[in-house]
Amino acid sequence: MSTKRTRKGRPADLAGLLPEAARALGLEEELRFARTMGVFGDLLREVAPHLAAVSHLVAIERSRLIVEARNPVAAQELHLRGAELARLFSERPGGERSIGVTVRIAAPGGERD
Repeated sequence: MSTKRTRKGRPADLAGLLPEAARALGLEEELRFARTMGVFGDLLREVAPHLAAVSHLVAIERSRLIVEARNPVAAQELHLRGAELARLFSERPGGERSIGVTVRIAAPGGERD
């Protein structure tokens, strides 16, 4: 005898359940920021793939993107391209209005995987 159940109806859309679960757990803001981080990461992979591997968005404060870089060279390029990145992020679906980029250099040993 098979214990396999037959599926009735359409499977639930997981992406549609996440906002409800996040709201129920009080994690709406964290989910929103995680999506925003993904949008910024996608943007960097498109316009500067070499920077995407060594930097990431850590916060948005007063409409400024706060980006952490793993080394001074990446930090300098992010700083120089800040206006361009802020503009592109503002125009991107899922992005937010941004007026600039503030770059921080990651503390040694604080690297992300």
